Amino acid sequence: MTRAIACGLVAVSLMVWWPAVAAERSVTFKVDNMTCSLCHITVQKAFETVAGVREVRIERRRSTATIVYDDVTTNVAELAAASTNAGYPATAIAQ
Repeated sequence: MTRAIACGLVAVSLMVWWPAVAAERSVTFKVDNMTCSLCHITVQKAFETVAGVREVRIERRRSTATIVYDDVTTNVAELAAASTNAGYPATAIAQ
């Protein structure tokens, strides 16, 4: 019985600890090939298909996209690949 209680305590502590590890991050990309008035919609949808993306903000005039994402679920490389695979190469801008 003591072992079962100990295992239960470990499981509960992991459930409490795990969400604390996840962090919401943001990254801004320079996005190439956004030349028409509808390109930004395709780029936005490409980013939104990536699991863990919380918010996408597109600045058409600057050809940039700022993404807020969960860093446990995805990363900058996966985000860039989503846009690039849609035909709009994305490069992270140092912030």
